[in-house]
Amino acid sequence: MRFLLFICASFAGFLFLQIMTSALAKSADTGHSPVIVELFTSQSCSSCPPADKLLGELSENKNIIALSCNVTYWNHLHWEDTLSQDFCTRRQRDYTRSLKSRGPYTPQMVINGVYDVVGNQTGQVNKIIHKAFQDNHVLPIRIINNEGVLDITLPQKEGLSSPVALLLISHANKHTQKIPIGENTGRTVSYTNPVTAITPLGTWDGEAKRISYEIKENAAGYVIIAQTQNGSGDIIAAGQIKN
Repeated sequence: MRFLLFICASFAGFLFLQIMTSALAKSADTGHSPVIVELFTSQSCSSCPPADKLLGELSENKNIIALSCNVTYWNHLHWEDTLSQDFCTRRQRDYTRSLKSRGPYTPQMVINGVYDVVGNQTGQVNKIIHKAFQDNHVLPIRIINNEGVLDITLPQKEGLSSPVALLLISHANKHTQKIPIGENTGRTVSYTNPVTAITPLGTWDGEAKRISYEIKENAAGYVIIAQTQNGSGDIIAAGQIKN
């Protein structure tokens, strides 16, 4: 009898712990300011695989929105990146101008649109992400996929001097690529949330509102960001939904 009571008490304690853990996770998911990490990478860059691996690890944090944007300017060297996109190259060049960085390079991580770091320098990356969480200035955007229509809830943002760009970023889930030639000959590399499209959704003036967008391209996930400097500056609000 005592043993049975012990089993029941243990199960009740375990159940309570599971409920509390779930509640804490839900609270963290809705209450934390997201951090957006964009990795500019290439399958032909020998320094990139460690950064690609690091991005995958960062993506396991539900408060980090991790995106892999594969550029095109390595494609003339033996191997054409199967994920490369012209808009990724343009976006990185826009960041180069706005951040006044030393020029497009891989692997480059841009965090919240304002921090620039070499993507395979784990210690420096973690330091900047920690700082980004401390800044806590990116407001969460709520997104619901309602049968192919994204229902987007934008928060109230005080103090905007001018409207900011709203961008929809579509991405795949994960892509694993075997690379037969080039600098990464023989390597098999996994890419986290590779970007497949970037679609402008107009501008946002900081007023709380709801907007809808009918999905034109099926994707594994969608990210909405509100960004200054016409889409290449400070990210002030963001949200993500995965199918």
